[in-house]
Amino acid sequence: MKATFVVGLQYGDEGKGKIVDLLAEKHDVIVRGNGGSNAGHTIVLKGGKTLALHQIPSGITYGGKQNIIGNGCFFDPVKLAEEIKNVTENGVNVSPKNLAISKAAHIVLPVHKAKDALREGGVGAQGSTKAGIAFVASDKYLREGIRAEAALNKSEKELYKIAHDGLVELGEAKPQAAVQATEFALETLKLSEYIVDTVELIHQQINSGKEILVEGAQAFGLDINHGKYPFTTSSDTTVAGLLSGTGLNYKQIGKVIGVAKAIPSKVGGGNFVTAIGDKKIAEQTRGEKGRVDSEFGATTGRPRGVGYLDLVALKRAVEVNGVDEIALTKLDCLIRHGKTTKIAVAYKLDGQEIESPPTSNEELAKCQPVYRAFSTWKENDSAEAEEYLEFIEKYLKIPITMIGTGPGRNDLFIRTRT
Repeated sequence: MKATFVVGLQYGDEGKGKIVDLLAEKHDVIVRGNGGSNAGHTIVLKGGKTLALHQIPSGITYGGKQNIIGNGCFFDPVKLAEEIKNVTENGVNVSPKNLAISKAAHIVLPVHKAKDALREGGVGAQGSTKAGIAFVASDKYLREGIRAEAALNKSEKELYKIAHDGLVELGEAKPQAAVQATEFALETLKLSEYIVDTVELIHQQINSGKEILVEGAQAFGLDINHGKYPFTTSSDTTVAGLLSGTGLNYKQIGKVIGVAKAIPSKVGGGNFVTAIGDKKIAEQTRGEKGRVDSEFGATTGRPRGVGYLDLVALKRAVEVNGVDEIALTKLDCLIRHGKTTKIAVAYKLDGQEIESPPTSNEELAKCQPVYRAFSTWKENDSAEAEEYLEFIEKYLKIPITMIGTGPGRNDLFIRTRT
């Protein structure tokens, strides 16, 4: 059996949750292989109600599906407990029968989040979500981390001491440290029944003929190896990273679906070559805060920088991930640009046109986008829309098979070619 992989191709927030939500209905197992509570996938349920997911895979809204938080994820027990409560209050059942957490997922400690908040408030700020991800990843690679399996082999007192000592060493006042450490220990132990060997579980499922869907968090532009370093996340967001983060092997890759949106957005530091410089157009593109389809962070609520579609960057993401087809979201939002929109087809660097993106922020800062203009449209089945889509396909040499035309669960159509 083969697994389907869904990866983001830009800077995150492309609408992967919507695509996974669609695909989950026809898959049996949905697995997250990277990221932590810093990721945010928004699902629009029946009746227009929204559900923001951060650590729980997007298949949780379907009954009878197995959802797995893989070994490549960073597991925040306090945040996950809050998320389970919120999901349950929205009528979605969550239990060890439909959610599993890898024993090998590294635990985000209170001190990791405290360190992140300190850095973001000072000179070394990188635009992080303050979820502690950089610091739990640092401990992981220093081989000093605590993994989810600690919930199975450590007592409440031991977990309390780990959390409390870290905060006190950082300078946190003992009363506040005690409160945080108590909550951490209790929530970690409560989640112990969810913690299993997920690699074994995944292989049992795939060997028994189950359909596996692997959901990537964040996106290619934030990948620790291929993103705009150092303004990246701290995990591997590519298909290769998802293999490592789930325990699947390369022979089990069936299809790779890359998700991009027609109006790319970005948060945090680093250069954004196709950012919209016109303040009025940028605000129109971003939309009204509070709307499901507006460009404000699902995790932080902060406004995202918005830009024009960048095929130079997109081509690199397609090549590295081995993308077979593209799901293009927010096609309906291009009208926000006005009567015309633009697509970057090259960069100009030091007087030369290039079609491969530089890897350094210093060089990217010197790049100017070379655009091709397109007329916008009001009807998504118009000739103008088809011209826009066909141009992208020809440039990237792969088909666009899904189109997002609104925020709702059903605002998406499958595109077939004759």
